[in-house]
Amino acid sequence: MTYKPNPWQFHNTDKALVSPDGSQKLVYYDLSEIAMGAPIGGPCFLESDGHPKIKINDWCAGPPFWEKAGRLLAVPIWTRNTESGITQRIGIVDTHKLTLTVFKKKFRVLDLRSFDRTIVAGYDSLLHNPEKVLFDIEEEDTEAIVQLV
Repeated sequence: MTYKPNPWQFHNTDKALVSPDGSQKLVYYDLSEIAMGAPIGGPCFLESDGHPKIKINDWCAGPPFWEKAGRLLAVPIWTRNTESGITQRIGIVDTHKLTLTVFKKKFRVLDLRSFDRTIVAGYDSLLHNPEKVLFDIEEEDTEAIVQLV
């Protein structure tokens, strides 16, 4: 049986967490289920040799996906509010500007499969009425842009 990272099971040893040039890596800490039997989440950090680790967010999901050029990283971010409960949003980490852009559009459970130029692709809610996601980061509304350092 072949292991494939998914929102319920991914590890810091997964190759998908390492940038295409191998110089940076997304590392998760204290991953736990967001509810019993639900996908996992926890704090995540960008790490690179010779530099201090940079916190991305306190409640990241996975698995993330690097853009082919290696400058941008798409990572699902868990959010909680009284109106819609627990949902996910797409966060884009710019490793040169050291920013996290969180987009407004809400998802149930993201399973990211590719990130090519400006298009993040994958599926939302793999287990219950899955929907294909094609998300253009230049066309979608942003919720916040956070300076990471």
